[in-house]
Amino acid sequence: MKRLSIVAIFILFILTGLALYPCGTGPAFGYWIWTPESGRWENPKFAAKDTPEDQIVYARKFYEARNLKDGLREFKKLLKAYPLSKEAPTAQYYVGRIMEDLDNPYEAFKAYQKVIDTYPYTELVDDVIEREYKIADAFFSGKKMKIIGKWQIPAKDKAIEIFKAVADNAPYGKYADLAKFKAGMSYKDIQDYNSAILMFKDLIDRYPNSSVIDKARFQLAECSKLLAVKPAYDQTPTNLARKEFEDFLKKHPDSGMAPDAKKVVDKLKLSEAENAYETGKFYEDRRAPESAVIYYKDIVQNYPDTAWANKAQERLNELEKK
Repeated sequence: MKRLSIVAIFILFILTGLALYPCGTGPAFGYWIWTPESGRWENPKFAAKDTPEDQIVYARKFYEARNLKDGLREFKKLLKAYPLSKEAPTAQYYVGRIMEDLDNPYEAFKAYQKVIDTYPYTELVDDVIEREYKIADAFFSGKKMKIIGKWQIPAKDKAIEIFKAVADNAPYGKYADLAKFKAGMSYKDIQDYNSAILMFKDLIDRYPNSSVIDKARFQLAECSKLLAVKPAYDQTPTNLARKEFEDFLKKHPDSGMAPDAKKVVDKLKLSEAENAYETGKFYEDRRAPESAVIYYKDIVQNYPDTAWANKAQERLNELEKK
């Protein structure tokens, strides 16, 4: 009975086609083919060519003609029908290219990353990584990400995600150290200073000969300084920040950033001296002069070039009189 029903449907398609298109001008059923393998009718419009070689050629014709949406459809057909073919990495790569051409960079990145994840040995890897880096750099430089319609938002988080992927994909590739540096800068821009510090430290440890090593050291110190938000009497973050800048000056005395680093060191020393003076006053006000003297003497000995040294000496003189 089931077979009879199928035959009846087939005859109906034939009769309908002949009625609509007499003399063999193109029957309507020509777009539907019965496939015994799947046991169903299929529309060739949604089927791939007989071989992946034919399909990739067919898909490329659309791309070269700048018919991007049809090209995208045909490349995806190849990936669905021949996922293990030697043409599959190329098809996946072109999905990324089309997403870029359609101004959808984050989707392009995801398509490129799929090339790396699924076909890690393809010869396209270097090109893919370079394209990922450029997408991340665009987000880093201010390109916004579309969300709904014309609405766009800053995408520093996407820059971080993609820069980290670039460094992970090829840890010894030409973009790895630059990607880590810019990931660190992106973290700094969104005020995630702890993550920025970790990124800069990783760069310094992994790539000691990097062209951005001096910049990384400076930014490490800078982020340490930014973390040194002045809690009541805790100078630990400020001290650490100063040491990072002093370390930078020691290792890169001729750097163009050395004068700025020196200014930061002086400013941090001034902050440390001020805080130590306030701590001394705190103990003095609570009738603990012995503790106050320790802080005042520390200022005089370790911060002699600051105005706080003079004030500390004045307090020491007063305490000695008492």
